[in-house]
Amino acid sequence: MLKSATVALAVLSGAMISGTAQAENWDLPLAWPATNYISVSAQKFADDVKTATDGRIEITLHTGGSLGFKGPEMLSTVGDGLVPIGDMLLNQQVGTEPLLGMTSLPYFLSSFEQLKQFNDYFRPTLDKLMEKNNQKLLYTIPWPQQQIWTKTEVTDIASLSGIKIRSYDRASTDVFASAGMTPVQLPWGEVIPSLAAGAIDAVATSSPSAVDGSFWEFIKYGYPTRQTWNMNAMTVNLDRWNALGEEDQKAIMDLAMKLEPAFWQAAQDEDAKNSAILKEHGIALAPISDALRAELAKRAEPLRAAALEKMGGDAKTIVDGFKPK
Repeated sequence: MLKSATVALAVLSGAMISGTAQAENWDLPLAWPATNYISVSAQKFADDVKTATDGRIEITLHTGGSLGFKGPEMLSTVGDGLVPIGDMLLNQQVGTEPLLGMTSLPYFLSSFEQLKQFNDYFRPTLDKLMEKNNQKLLYTIPWPQQQIWTKTEVTDIASLSGIKIRSYDRASTDVFASAGMTPVQLPWGEVIPSLAAGAIDAVATSSPSAVDGSFWEFIKYGYPTRQTWNMNAMTVNLDRWNALGEEDQKAIMDLAMKLEPAFWQAAQDEDAKNSAILKEHGIALAPISDALRAELAKRAEPLRAAALEKMGGDAKTIVDGFKPK
């Protein structure tokens, strides 16, 4: 009897050890600080994954770029298995997959609602692109609308002429030049000193960055031009994903789909919160006119066509097939 009990205990202990060995800790690198809503959303996802898998999967966030991986490297970093899971800004991955820059086509999407519709429409393609790069797409999360922050009032196309605006890459430089502005490409660290010195008169960015930079010290107006949109994706290495049991795969995907709408709302909430802060500090926020937006889109049309051609044949098919409601 004693011998049987001893054997049973040994079997039970072995099962517990085996179960513990199967538990995984996934390191998740994020470029953003811990307080950024994208990081906050990722922490919510990580906490819920641990609960949903009964602790078999534990995700540990490493915010602020602390693991040393740079944004444009994330597609290959996750695909090559250097990390099991990662968050990436899609338009930074265009060197590997040009179609990941679709939402950044100039004046392609005119509203946050259209961005949501495009996310649903583009999702099957995005799934395939991630699978091609050895990863499984979990969820997407957008950035707030792009705005132009200026020292002078903008009423029509003529009022943009000659304004020295900070641009952040070749595409944004070309877009602002097409509007008659004078782009000055600068890293973020040089924006505030350049505003203070009068080297630039305007900045293109979203409201969280405007608050971070205390724009009210230099800027009087903010206009939601929405010339481009940015979107992030959370993905997991496909080899690590396939090694999971079906129960854990289903639990994680069900959770990702459940949380994604809340994460999209978080971007809107972040924009509303920061817009209120900017207004409190005296920055006038106003929409641009339909006529001005149409003129900006018209001037950017050759740039959009050139970008589509560079992306390849599938890009034009995707754009032509998208019918916003």
